[in-house]
Amino acid sequence: MGKTQHDDNRHAKLTEAHDRLAAAVEALVSGADWQAFLTLAAKLHGYSARNVLLIMTQAPWATQVAGYRTWQQLGRQVRAGEKGIAILAPCRYRSTADADDSAQGNDQDAPAQGGRLVVRGFRVVYVFDVSSTDGDALTQPARPELLRGEAPAGLWDALAALVAAEGYTVERGDCRGANGVTRFDTRVVRVRDDVDDSQACRTLGHEVAHILLHDGTEYAAGCRGRAEVEAESVAYLVSTAAGIDADQYSFAYVASWAGGDADIVQTTAERVLGCAQQITERLAALRAVVAHLP
Repeated sequence: MGKTQHDDNRHAKLTEAHDRLAAAVEALVSGADWQAFLTLAAKLHGYSARNVLLIMTQAPWATQVAGYRTWQQLGRQVRAGEKGIAILAPCRYRSTADADDSAQGNDQDAPAQGGRLVVRGFRVVYVFDVSSTDGDALTQPARPELLRGEAPAGLWDALAALVAAEGYTVERGDCRGANGVTRFDTRVVRVRDDVDDSQACRTLGHEVAHILLHDGTEYAAGCRGRAEVEAESVAYLVSTAAGIDADQYSFAYVASWAGGDADIVQTTAERVLGCAQQITERLAALRAVVAHLP
């Protein structure tokens, strides 16, 4: 079946909304607050793909992660009783020109000069998310604000039906600091149960986008930022098309996960627009069915 005028109109409206999103993100990341935020981010450790996977497995809600002493250097203290997130740290030894492979030692008691550092195994160390700390406020750009109010009639049921059609189960409950989470291994989507209907629907749209665009390996591959930009961009387009004003949440969320790179919103546009159009078309059909259920 060929494209209809209705399909063209829907795509044009989604494209217009995406352009508005891209312009808003560009305006946000060009400000002084973002430059200060990036300076802070540079002080927090980057992690290998393996450790990103370990962090996400134990604490999928984590946003800013660092070691105990690093948090102290940033003016924050890990609260007593907080459980650390286990990651692997390399055991580095310094070899010298006249040392053989059996030489023992570590970075701290190796000579200050000469030789080179080599990795001889790994050890478990613990890091903590910022939510486990108290202290000085960290520089932050504009933060997403939860949506308030009711959602359009039938939207939640239609989104839930779309999730079910993909072989996933929807549930409501505690998401440990996140608004929603998709478990690709158990094929479960959970949305927090203490938010207004409009926010719940926007979050479910975000998780639907993850299901359609991703498979869970993006985090381990170091592509979480791009995956979150794509999912929230889709959620914004779908919410806007459904009549929910998601500007106050989506602009800041996308800007945050873009890491100050406004171009990422444009480079993901084709995938985002294609996914959003697929969802809106399926939602239109599903909502019509839901509306006629007894």
